Amino acid sequence: MNQKTQAPRLLAAMSHPDDVEILIGGTLFHLKDLGWELGIVTMTRGDCGSTTHSKEEISRIRYQEAKAGADYLGAWYACVGLSDVEIFANAENLRRVVETLRAFDPDIVITHSPVDYMLDHEETSRLVRAATFAIAMPLYQTRQVPPTPIARTTPALYYADPVEGMDSMGQRMWPQFYVDITKQLDQKRRMLRCHESQRGWLRDHHGIDEYLDRMTIWAARYGGECGFAYAEGLRQHLGHGYKHERLLQTALSSYVHIREAKR
Repeated sequence: MNQKTQAPRLLAAMSHPDDVEILIGGTLFHLKDLGWELGIVTMTRGDCGSTTHSKEEISRIRYQEAKAGADYLGAWYACVGLSDVEIFANAENLRRVVETLRAFDPDIVITHSPVDYMLDHEETSRLVRAATFAIAMPLYQTRQVPPTPIARTTPALYYADPVEGMDSMGQRMWPQFYVDITKQLDQKRRMLRCHESQRGWLRDHHGIDEYLDRMTIWAARYGGECGFAYAEGLRQHLGHGYKHERLLQTALSSYVHIREAKR
């Protein structure tokens, strides 16, 4: 078990290969530079992300791309093994997510916004929220034999901005704070390039490198909201039982803009 005496351990747990890169890639490169131990978990291998490959073929391709992206960051990677559009917050899936989180033993977890444009993201958010609460409960047992180690405390939980920063009705979901990723943007783009199957599919259909360009446009839009050239937005889960210490905000204080809540 991680003895919590080493560098902080942060796990990004999201739905599909490339979600982490698009939503929080720049923040992760900041933490890498600070010496943090990083992990990435996807719920699926992206098995429905193609119109030309079979499910088996695209699953293999996208798993390899996800692993390549994690390797570029220097992060641990695992896939829970669920299927696209079939991510649901139920007991069996929760056990699988808890097993995966326990394997990394994080101090901090970042997942999707509870409200987003698609249900895969929202259900992943629910699953990861439940798993971060259950991870330190010794009596919550999964089916893995031998069992994975039990964390000593509940990890801090954060949410990334939803895709485009909008809820399902097209309204802006404001972050609690922004992270300046101006100097990390090139690395974020390079990490996203690892997902060539998705980048190529959109490029062939739209005639432009929309995959990278749209991500950059979103980062510039968030930056315009807080005075940075490029930024990513985050919120911290502050419900009862979860850590309230501003761990990410403090660690990245030189690059953080706290957004004042509008009354």
